[in-house]
Amino acid sequence: MNFFQKLGKVLGSNMTLTIIFAVAIIFFLYFAGGDIIGGLFTALSALVAYIAATLLYGKFKNMPVAKPAPKKVKTVAKKKK
Repeated sequence: MNFFQKLGKVLGSNMTLTIIFAVAIIFFLYFAGGDIIGGLFTALSALVAYIAATLLYGKFKNMPVAKPAPKKVKTVAKKKK
């Protein structure tokens, strides 16, 4: 199957995702202000930060909770008679 035929079938069968993808590309080009390379670096760094934060949160969530230290009971020494 040709690449473009396959791409056309995928985009045609998932019309909602295709529209969302197109709108996201248009927003990206608009907010990048014409600086495509700078916009790509910004998007890439945001993706890396998101992935790192997700991984750190997963590690944080799976870390065991430290138990509080047991209270020390003061013993009163008995006086010798």
